[in-house]
Amino acid sequence: MIKLWKQVAAVIILVFLPVTYMAQAASVVNISIDGKERQLNPPAQIVNDRTMVPLRFIVEDPALQGQVYWDQSQQKVAMDCRGRYIELYIGNKQAKVDGKACTLDAPPYIYQGRTYVPLRFLAENLGARVEWQASQRRVNIQFNQAQPRVFAYYYYTPWDELEQNAHLFTDIAFRWFATNSEGELYYEYKADYAKTLAWAKSKGIRTHASVVLMGSDALHTLLSNQKNRTRLINGLIQEVRKNGYDGVNIDFELMAASDAGNFTTFLRELKQALGTDTELSVAVFARTGKEKWATPYQYDQIGQIADSVVVMAYDYHYTTTAPGAIAPLWWVKEVAQYMAKIMPAEKVLMGMATYGYDWPKNSSATAVTAQKLSQLQSKYQVQSHWDEASYSPYYTYWDEKGRYHEVWLENYQSLTAKWQAVSDYNLGGVSFWRIGTGFTDLYQLLEEQL
Repeated sequence: MIKLWKQVAAVIILVFLPVTYMAQAASVVNISIDGKERQLNPPAQIVNDRTMVPLRFIVEDPALQGQVYWDQSQQKVAMDCRGRYIELYIGNKQAKVDGKACTLDAPPYIYQGRTYVPLRFLAENLGARVEWQASQRRVNIQFNQAQPRVFAYYYYTPWDELEQNAHLFTDIAFRWFATNSEGELYYEYKADYAKTLAWAKSKGIRTHASVVLMGSDALHTLLSNQKNRTRLINGLIQEVRKNGYDGVNIDFELMAASDAGNFTTFLRELKQALGTDTELSVAVFARTGKEKWATPYQYDQIGQIADSVVVMAYDYHYTTTAPGAIAPLWWVKEVAQYMAKIMPAEKVLMGMATYGYDWPKNSSATAVTAQKLSQLQSKYQVQSHWDEASYSPYYTYWDEKGRYHEVWLENYQSLTAKWQAVSDYNLGGVSFWRIGTGFTDLYQLLEEQL
């Protein structure tokens, strides 16, 4: 016998179904949708590490408002919800979404007359992002998702590329500032900075004053001295007020691990001075949590202080190492997983490389861009290859001196996989260094994804 429910607000109590299932856990599971707490009655359950919810959740919740159909002969429950038609079978991991077969992590079951279905499977197939917060035993479901951010760095004068692709950028960090060990803020260059800044604002792009300092000695002198820190903070505040920046971006690299606490103190002081209306973003080296070397970045605390964190997930192979992928996909995935674990995932902006390296045999590498690779292809017989292990392209050639070269540089295919990793881990978006390298593969990806 087939029974049909057509009313959206109908209460589904499938007491006549013959199959039963003993739930494993009775502890409370908190559920929120688009930031609003939901009270389920009967409550959700955890079974084999999967959150299961009663079917009436689909019917009654204002964010879902689905219609549910029961087919007794097939022990099938079907849902027409948010433009998707989903078919589930009691006690069976096989399911269908819009007629396409798929496999569940946990099968539906009946418990005390209620039909329970897997929450993550349903939510994700209905277009939501799902996050599990173990410490609070909370499932966050987000239907009203913000567009992924594209946080691009601007350095010197890449005007043509900026103008052509401005519609793809949500944020631009203008890296024309530098500082020194005394915390003195100055322009590294000033080429049309006022005109460029005003133009970006006119396009609705959020603007960030980006300041750089590299080197352990200089950074130690700056960060360990309160007067020096205050001098830099005051200079940044003055620039924000004078030119109306939406945020400040800190790019401090090659710090000593012993200055980790000093760096965190500086960020806390800077954020307090900026207030809630001005964003603080911080660039950090990528990390998976498996490394043995000490780090100058206290990632968990930085994730609490900063509004966004640019993770430089590149240079896995560098100029002084053996040839290899700039950012192996397996490594990027581990970085994404780690970062999303120790700080709010929505704050993480995964860095993408728009450059690569050219390694002559037994020599250090030199940087190469897509434009440089094109020049090499015109001059030499360059062979294209694909490394499946790192999911990266590479190129080989022999120069006029008889030296063998390997060139590793991202392409559309490798970047697309990294973009998927950003989506899979619910990160806030991507960042890249920098506008002006002529890397059209990245812009093609952004056009399609955004």
